[in-house]
Amino acid sequence: MNLKAIALASILGLSAPAIADIAVSTHAVAQPNAPLSMYSDGEWSVTIDYKGNAFSYHARNMRTGDTLSLRGAKVSGDSQRRIYTWNNGDYRYQVAWQPRDPGVIRLQVFDGGEREILNRLLYETSD
Repeated sequence: MNLKAIALASILGLSAPAIADIAVSTHAVAQPNAPLSMYSDGEWSVTIDYKGNAFSYHARNMRTGDTLSLRGAKVSGDSQRRIYTWNNGDYRYQVAWQPRDPGVIRLQVFDGGEREILNRLLYETSD
């Protein structure tokens, strides 16, 4: 008998479940657990999307009609509270989201001097 062939077959047989587990986990990462929806407070409307391996932010001031779209968020935080951050020039847009309360996000906007200029709770809408 060829001991090398038996050893190789044994290693491959034992590692197959681990390889399958990695393949399934990688697929799960492709579908992020994130606030992928539209949120509003009556004055601001924010939609978070995930396409092409990037998070997008689409905001609309419902009073003025002004809009802003940004792409490529930096994700930070932990499994209890995730923070999605987009930069636009000197402005920083942050959406904080808690998976245990998925229907609510906190929208914060900071100017170039790190002064908070907007801090609102927005609620998931069906529109």
